Amino acid sequence: MSSRKEKASLTADARFEADLKRYQLLAESSLDGILITDLEGRVITANHASLAMFEIDSSSAALPLTIFDFVAPDSMDAVRRDFFGMRPGRKGITRTYYAVTSRGKKMYIETLGNRITYEGEPANIISIRDATERYEMEERLRESEYKYRMLAENSLDIINVHTPELELKYISPAVRAILGYEPEELTGHCVLEFIHPDDHPIILQAVETAVSGDDTITLVFRSRHRNGHYLWFESISHVIRDYKTNTIIEVYNVSRDITLRRNAEETAHKRDRVLHGFAAASGFLFTRRLADPIPRVLATIGDAIDADAAYIYEDHTIPSSKKHRPERKFHWEKHSDDSTTPEHHHECGYRFSQNWSNRLATGVWVAGSKGRFSGPERQMLDEMGLQSILVVPIQVKGIYWGFIGFSDYTTERVWADTEIEILMTLASTLGLIFGEQIRDCSV
Repeated sequence: MSSRKEKASLTADARFEADLKRYQLLAESSLDGILITDLEGRVITANHASLAMFEIDSSSAALPLTIFDFVAPDSMDAVRRDFFGMRPGRKGITRTYYAVTSRGKKMYIETLGNRITYEGEPANIISIRDATERYEMEERLRESEYKYRMLAENSLDIINVHTPELELKYISPAVRAILGYEPEELTGHCVLEFIHPDDHPIILQAVETAVSGDDTITLVFRSRHRNGHYLWFESISHVIRDYKTNTIIEVYNVSRDITLRRNAEETAHKRDRVLHGFAAASGFLFTRRLADPIPRVLATIGDAIDADAAYIYEDHTIPSSKKHRPERKFHWEKHSDDSTTPEHHHECGYRFSQNWSNRLATGVWVAGSKGRFSGPERQMLDEMGLQSILVVPIQVKGIYWGFIGFSDYTTERVWADTEIEILMTLASTLGLIFGEQIRDCSV
């Protein structure tokens, strides 16, 4: 009987020795540090990885060490609380602390501790992993994200991020001042919802260009303001790709409002067109190459200012009532086959208010879109099917003779000051020509 007990004891001891050897082999082969301490924190045994992690050489390893020797002061309270809080049967959880090696190197460590029985006594086993590189990278990432957000949220330009499918993931607060939207109103929506329909192909082409490998793209397009009108933007887009697959993760955009610049460029372009038109028209008037140059003048100027119609009226005053009765002398319409045919003694094609005639008689031009007028004048334009009009008086020998006018049927345009000034000069030139014609007829 005694022999069987002794044999069982020897077998148990052998198993323990085998388990211990397997544990020691596992511990020494682990890339993580493994410590076993008593319940006061004194280190009983430590694997090679833990000694290397805390830069402990063989001589100092022989000294009495505690788990608290390498804890940074700002983590000491947390380490003590968690260490002395370990209990049998309570599963440990991963904690993060700030540590210092024997040579003063600061590091982040992740630990997992549990209560065990070691060599017949209660003990704590603690696994330690150096997380310094990961935490520093995360810290740099957080700092980078913070700087990026600070730049984005304080930029005067609109900064946005969208997916390859054009879904907005982020848009900076500048959108509030420029386009009138709150950022949260736009996130989650498709970019195309806020782009002028005519500019959709530009955006879609940019996506195709990015897919084909171009990582920086410059675009010019129109985006809708909350009030409904459109503003011009110039945007520089940077493509962010997955470094493994090279697929597009997201697109980062910086967009600047260039509406004023664009309008200035368009105004300059229109001015140049009108100036060239005026030069050509003056040539027709003064070179006498044409028997009747007025129709060509109307066609040239009407096309230059991109009007739908141009006309010249002689304004007669009825002596009995002193009211004005305009009589159309010449007429031009865009894309009309007989646009250069003069129409003499034709009934008035446009009904002008007496108020406008009185203004023209005093040398004041009339210009504007239908929406800028009110009352009878707006109704008058509506009945004539006009969206905008510009009428400039013509004086012959200092006396009001009539007017030259331009109309748009579809566009409520704003007439530029330069356009009005050039057309006033043209009206003065026409006044000289008509004066010569009147003199020739009188002779």
